[in-house]
Amino acid sequence: MKLILILLLLSIFTFSCVKKLDVENLNNPDIEDIYSDPESVYGVAGSLFYSWYINAQTHSWSPLMSMMVMADQGTSSWLNSGMKDLSSEPRTQLNNSESYTYAYIFENYWENTYSVLNTSNDILKVIHNGMEVGTIDANGKGADTKMVEAVSYFIQGLSIGHIGLVYDKGFIITDETKDPALETTQSYENLIAAAVASLEKCIAVSNANSFIVPSTWINGKEYTNADLSKLAHSYIARLLVYKSRNATQNNVTDWGAVLHHAELGVTSDFQIYMDNVNWKHWVFHYTYERENWVMVDARIIHMMDNNYPWHINSGANPGQASSSDARLGTDFVYTSTCSFKPERGYYHFSYYRYKRIPYTFSVPDWFPEIYVNEISLLKAEAYAQMGQLDQAITLINNGSRTSRGQLPALSTTSTKEEVLKAIFYERDLEFFVSGFGIGFFDMRRRNMLQKGTLLHFPMPSKELNVLGLPIYTFGGENVADGIGTSNGGWFPTAKTN
Repeated sequence: MKLILILLLLSIFTFSCVKKLDVENLNNPDIEDIYSDPESVYGVAGSLFYSWYINAQTHSWSPLMSMMVMADQGTSSWLNSGMKDLSSEPRTQLNNSESYTYAYIFENYWENTYSVLNTSNDILKVIHNGMEVGTIDANGKGADTKMVEAVSYFIQGLSIGHIGLVYDKGFIITDETKDPALETTQSYENLIAAAVASLEKCIAVSNANSFIVPSTWINGKEYTNADLSKLAHSYIARLLVYKSRNATQNNVTDWGAVLHHAELGVTSDFQIYMDNVNWKHWVFHYTYERENWVMVDARIIHMMDNNYPWHINSGANPGQASSSDARLGTDFVYTSTCSFKPERGYYHFSYYRYKRIPYTFSVPDWFPEIYVNEISLLKAEAYAQMGQLDQAITLINNGSRTSRGQLPALSTTSTKEEVLKAIFYERDLEFFVSGFGIGFFDMRRRNMLQKGTLLHFPMPSKELNVLGLPIYTFGGENVADGIGTSNGGWFPTAKTN
């Protein structure tokens, strides 16, 4: 019965409109009925991660596809999800209007993320008002109440945090918000701080109670209260690092806090089972699964083979690369042709595809959300930033550099610059599809996004029009300020390749 409720309620909460950012619609009797019934609340809570992950994070209507190509990690000349528009060279301004064909990539992400946030808030409010969920014991306590509360705080934090990662500002709406209509926009820094606070509440509830999150809630595996605590710590570490919009901000990150949360983070890969029934990774399907849809940018291949061109300037195939890094053969595959349209720019061209992930729409499999290697490299970066190079080097040499790349160990006398270069080399190769926007966030916080690339999305014009606020946007070389639009870039001084 609980599984049926989860499936039935998905459509109610995944696509609800959030123009007014309502925490609770008291004029809707169906909503009132759901939140007055503990079993229904249990079912809705069971859909929270699905709604956040599948419908917001991994669907093709999210900005993720465009972020891949803006980061020059993947490359594509196709129009889908604004990929061609936002990866054009030179970079151009984002069209933030309701009439823009691809406005859906940041409108839908905004609406879907706030939708699941509002649902988590509703659940927390009824619990804090005294609802008990699950079998009631002799003390009147429900067996599942604390689990539902912890998961709701978890999703509350993830939702607010990802608004802070993707947009320049947004609304902080939690279960404690009295009147959402009176809220004003908050900076992305404040959004991240609020998200961390919510995730810390998840950790506190998880650490103080014993429970098991059912395998249908985060598909394929049960998670104990200790497991959920580790996940929350891992996401906090991510948020603290990935929030930076430029290198100056990155350098003053609270690296001690990053290390603290990473040390308490996941100790094995966090993967989700894509059953291809309800759980499907749409972005992966429309990018690296499809042949010649999104290719691997030449920048990535050049990293492994410095004789390979870092940028394709003509339709001539530069041939097959060679490298001492084993991942060139295990993770990437050479193709002799590229089907992209030349008139859209040869700079989109590539002759390599990504092949590390076995999952496809025809082959159900586990899909990585957080590799334990990501957490290890966050620890290494924190150590390096705090001047503890020995610890950083040890983590690098015990990780993917030697195990998957089969590269020589980093010298124990390496400088901080050399250590950070080795860390980001690993990150560029290892996290193509795990997580959300890691490649983009890493390039952003190093001043590596091409000049004129937007550093974050504006609030959608659809939302601004409803609120009566001025329309604004980012992107374009003529407004490159390093605050909303990149004034950096990874290109060498001149394009000679």
